[in-house]
Amino acid sequence: MRNIAYIAINVVKDAARRKIFYVVFLFGLAVVALSPLLPTFEMGARAQFLRDVSLSLTALFGVVLAVILSVGQIPGEIDRRTIYNVLSKPVSRLQYMAGKYLGVIAALAGILAVMGLEVLVLIYVRLGVFTPVVFQGVFAVFLESAVIAAFCLALSTFATVPVNVFATVLFYLVCHVKTGFLHEKLVEGATGFVRVFSWSLYYVIPNLENFNVSLQVGYGGGVPATQMLRITAYALMFIAIFLIIGYLVFRRRDL
Repeated sequence: MRNIAYIAINVVKDAARRKIFYVVFLFGLAVVALSPLLPTFEMGARAQFLRDVSLSLTALFGVVLAVILSVGQIPGEIDRRTIYNVLSKPVSRLQYMAGKYLGVIAALAGILAVMGLEVLVLIYVRLGVFTPVVFQGVFAVFLESAVIAAFCLALSTFATVPVNVFATVLFYLVCHVKTGFLHEKLVEGATGFVRVFSWSLYYVIPNLENFNVSLQVGYGGGVPATQMLRITAYALMFIAIFLIIGYLVFRRRDL
């Protein structure tokens, strides 16, 4: 456990050295820049609109951060040859993978928490409305980003950085459009082998739209606890699948 914690802390420190945490400042500027553009309708509706837009921006920043933090973790250490120093010590490859992932999500959690706080303060300062429900949306963004990070880290065990970035972006897009386009065009409209393959693909890859709760948080009364538990379990399932696949590949890799 000490080895995992040590690797995770180093990941967070590396993120700080690379000035990744400055993205929080940029996010705050983006939200502040958008707030004067709010339509001139009643205050309650303006707060709802700002919550919705802010969470959409948070989701975008979260995915980008997940890729930036994950994509170079293993390839970067192989290029710098620092991975050999780590693995030559009593550190297993499982501990190495676990430490890397925990470090990534720790950095993600810290950054997204600050982003949520920025949104909360901005809405209160500009509109006088206190809306802690926004953290439900931030948590959903964190879950989605954690799934993306697990996928990206798994790919980094064997793929180059450019290939990983392309594959992760493609994965993100497919996982968001699968509920509509893939089901309608491939599952319902296909026959034979194509139908079986499409059906399998539809249920094997995660549905990232499950984590899109910005409308419920922005315009509704928030997300029910049962739904939050369901999407948490859903995220944990795919995180485990991706990390196990990544570990199995990494374990067999000749370093």
